[in-house]
Amino acid sequence: MNNQFALAIIGGGPAGIMAALAAIKSPIVLIEKNEAVGRKILATGNGRCNLTNRFAEVSRYHGGDPKFIEGVLKKFNQFAVMKYFENLGVVLKEEDYGRIFPRTNQAQTIVDALTHKLTEKKILVKTNCDVKKINKTKNGFEIVTRPSTSLDNARDKSLGTSTILARKIVLATGGKAAAHLGTTGDGYYWAELLGHKITPIFPALVPLETVEAWPKEISGLRVEGKSTVTIDGKIISEKSGDILFTHFGLSAPAVMAHAGTIAPHLGKNVQIHLDLFPETSEKELDNLLAKIFASTGKKSLKNSLSGLIANNLSPMILKLLELSETKKTAEVSKIDRIKIARRLKDLTLQIKGLRPFKEAQVTSGGMDLSDIDINTLESKKTPGLYFAGEILDVNGDSGGFNLQWAWASGHLAGQMSTSS
Repeated sequence: MNNQFALAIIGGGPAGIMAALAAIKSPIVLIEKNEAVGRKILATGNGRCNLTNRFAEVSRYHGGDPKFIEGVLKKFNQFAVMKYFENLGVVLKEEDYGRIFPRTNQAQTIVDALTHKLTEKKILVKTNCDVKKINKTKNGFEIVTRPSTSLDNARDKSLGTSTILARKIVLATGGKAAAHLGTTGDGYYWAELLGHKITPIFPALVPLETVEAWPKEISGLRVEGKSTVTIDGKIISEKSGDILFTHFGLSAPAVMAHAGTIAPHLGKNVQIHLDLFPETSEKELDNLLAKIFASTGKKSLKNSLSGLIANNLSPMILKLLELSETKKTAEVSKIDRIKIARRLKDLTLQIKGLRPFKEAQVTSGGMDLSDIDINTLESKKTPGLYFAGEILDVNGDSGGFNLQWAWASGHLAGQMSTSS
């Protein structure tokens, strides 16, 4: 079999697959360490594949230079992505907050459409193929591979290695999040060997651990509200949506979205402020409490609050305020009533850390964007080397933004790496 290619793409996730499909010249080889390509796609959107977002814009992304991110997104934006998949025969639908899904509600629909197109374009896909070495040569690159099974079974090492020669390479190996899907950060190693800088790596879109232990007592409770993160009192991040209390702290997409911003500041005075009534001012909430208490004077505080907040949350709020839950509302002072309103508007917790990479959806940090050409995604250090996807220092909010980045960057890298 011919082992010489115009382009070798390392990584069969969304960015790598799109790079292969966008490539202009052939032959092309797509190298994937898993048993099949698209494994991470299958895990997105709770198995439904939130493939993009109607409101994908640079403000929803974090990491390196915003102008770099915006420049790449504009070349293959969310509307181009939607049209691309519709042309593959995928019927799409839009849900709340601009999230785009396949009409089937199955991520497999997206993977099937993409793999069919790979076959149609006669792109060689090498699965169970682990990259062991990349050497820069006079005419391109030499990629030494070994069957992935050898990583788990020592006797399989007898299968030996094979070499792939490619004029150009796209590194689309992902970050370090969700290692069980094959993203173990090995792309950073190859990039560094080829002259690139890696910015600090942290888990992003991951739950938050708090200093306070009380969230464990109401673990599983989900409320809707606004969460604001501060460092020494200065606001660095604000999100609205569900808030989930857990045995270690806080979770849910709107909370997890803070992680990438928080990560570089861990060790400082990082706090998260939960506003359980963002649509209501503190004064309005106090007036509402006054009306409730006036009409339920003989009821206990806990029972009086049952129509306003979850039954298992009210005892915790009262406990934090050192107020008896059995106290009759007629006996509650104005000062204590204001304290309740104030706490419901600002339930503050101290952040001590993030959950590990294995629980993260994406990676914060990655390839330093200053070393990469914004117009082509080619390395400024190593000609012929291109990057796409999560390996770059770019991470988006939850809601289809990270897949949009994968499609956009993969499309650009695939096109430009074979345009000449």
